[in-house]
Amino acid sequence: MNYEHVMSPIQIGPMYLKNRVSFTPVWPSFATADGHVNRELMEWVRDIVKGGVACINIGCGCVNRNLPPYVTHLLRMSDESVVNEMTMLSDLCHMYQCKIGMELFAINIDGGSFEDRETGKDKVVVELDPSYMTKEQIKDYIEDFALAAERAMRCGVDSLVIHGAHGQLPGCFLNKVINERTDEYSADTIENASRFTVELLTAIREKVGNKLAIEYRINANDMVPGSPSVDEVIEFAKMIEDKIDLLHVSRGLHSVQHFAPYINQPLYIPHGINIEDAAKFKKALNIPVTVVGSVTLDQAEEYIKNGDADMVSMARGLMADPNLVKNAKNGCADKTRPCIRCNQCIQRTHYLLAPVRCSVNAEMGMETLYMNIGTTTPKKVAVIGGGPGGIEAARTAAERGHSVDLYEKSNILGGVLNMAAGPDFKADIKNYLEWTIRSIEEQQNVNIHMNTEVTPEMLSSKGYDVVIVAIGSEPIIPGFVKSNSKVVWVGDVECHRVEVGQNVVIVGAGLTGCESALALANEGKNVTLIDMIPVDDFGRGGAKFNQIALMNQLNEKNIIKIGEVKLASQGDAVSFEKLDGTKLDIECDNIILSLGVRPNQNKVNSFNSVDADVVFVGDCNTRVGTLFNAVHTAHEAASII
Repeated sequence: MNYEHVMSPIQIGPMYLKNRVSFTPVWPSFATADGHVNRELMEWVRDIVKGGVACINIGCGCVNRNLPPYVTHLLRMSDESVVNEMTMLSDLCHMYQCKIGMELFAINIDGGSFEDRETGKDKVVVELDPSYMTKEQIKDYIEDFALAAERAMRCGVDSLVIHGAHGQLPGCFLNKVINERTDEYSADTIENASRFTVELLTAIREKVGNKLAIEYRINANDMVPGSPSVDEVIEFAKMIEDKIDLLHVSRGLHSVQHFAPYINQPLYIPHGINIEDAAKFKKALNIPVTVVGSVTLDQAEEYIKNGDADMVSMARGLMADPNLVKNAKNGCADKTRPCIRCNQCIQRTHYLLAPVRCSVNAEMGMETLYMNIGTTTPKKVAVIGGGPGGIEAARTAAERGHSVDLYEKSNILGGVLNMAAGPDFKADIKNYLEWTIRSIEEQQNVNIHMNTEVTPEMLSSKGYDVVIVAIGSEPIIPGFVKSNSKVVWVGDVECHRVEVGQNVVIVGAGLTGCESALALANEGKNVTLIDMIPVDDFGRGGAKFNQIALMNQLNEKNIIKIGEVKLASQGDAVSFEKLDGTKLDIECDNIILSLGVRPNQNKVNSFNSVDADVVFVGDCNTRVGTLFNAVHTAHEAASII
């Protein structure tokens, strides 16, 4: 595709952007514990901005005064001491001809996770509920935002992003479900509902004048029943459009677990879910509009061309490959590593409170750990296994100048990704599979040997300096089911190597089992999903957002879920039992096993006899069978050869 519209410049208030792609604010969890810019944040930003994005918005600049000690690793824009390092971050972005924005938001200082605060509540839980704020507190928050804005301006940023979406304070005044006030800040009229935001933006503009662009993040749809309609939100946007330079359209509330995945959409939800809403705002307003929501660059080119919006804002796609913009501009978009929307990046920061990482880009978030590895003397390297880990290891070693032989025992590359990419709703995985195969086939330093079963003796005779073993794992199949014709492995089902009947039972409700249940239900099968774990834990093994979205879809398909049940042997037959030993009758045509994988330890150990430096990566050296583990262990091993 010719991305002429996406790559065209645009003026956003006083800010000139070289193209129409911005990095939307995220929380990378890289600030120091006391809220200052650190080296990790600097290098993470550098890796993104050098790839050609027009503007990077730094997420989660906290405006609260007197934050308690347990609020850590958030940039404290309320503190004068942030100015020094934040100025250096602005200078870094400008070195690469990239603008920098600072997101400002207010955090709840009472603590507690949204999950804990949501439990047992009759009303929607949000970060800060305006219903319980005094007018003095309202005044203080407006002052906090304004002072933080002035401080950001002195740091050299080009724009401010006022967070009014996802249940953040300004947007909460608009929603009658949340805002129960009866005074002039109530949600009874559009004037009252807009009052806080109007006063807030006015105070900020008084501090920064026209020196900075002001962007407002808005929810077109809070998604909670009783929330404002899109038309009502548009009326609100009209009340503030003369005070902002760009409107940023999103949806959903972090605090409502059922709807939270619509903020950071997993692969089960279509790309570009907010484009239709953004077009309505664009038609009604006289200011530029940008949109988030897993928007692809192809979608952005189309809607900008059609006048439905002016820009695209993305984060996960640019973290998966910071060169996304540069590749598109140079006519080689197929070189861009695809984001698989696994949401491990969000899982780490929002749930684990750990630094951001990416499943498919092993160096993202680890820039300071890789920056001093340096060059190496070329070596002769063998990589055993052409799955995702093996391909990552071979490609990384080749890029570092080593001569690589990649051995795959089958006639196709990609390993378990060929199974994972089977269902239609996993097109993101298929895109990554195709990219990773394409990337290794283009490597000049890699010789690929297909249909080749490698033995330790063969490797020793070829004089390799390093051998990277990435032979994967084997499915767990209980011995008592191996002769039962009704019992099949989930991998054979997903790869369409076997056909199953109309009524199926899937044993194992981890991520793979639940995804297989959804795929079969989409085909019209009657599916029962069982596991020894409680039903509330079904779908675990991936990011929480993805688990919630997957469970939502299983419920919509009326898939039967039974927890605390196990597969048992009854002579030559297979039966189901509750954990207390009670028999459970479930009629079915086939039983599909999804019990996980484990390494073939004897086969793995046999490679220790090779006369070379031997490294084991991916599933063959762990019980954690994830793409994240395969890519990261492989990249690390190849990077330090």
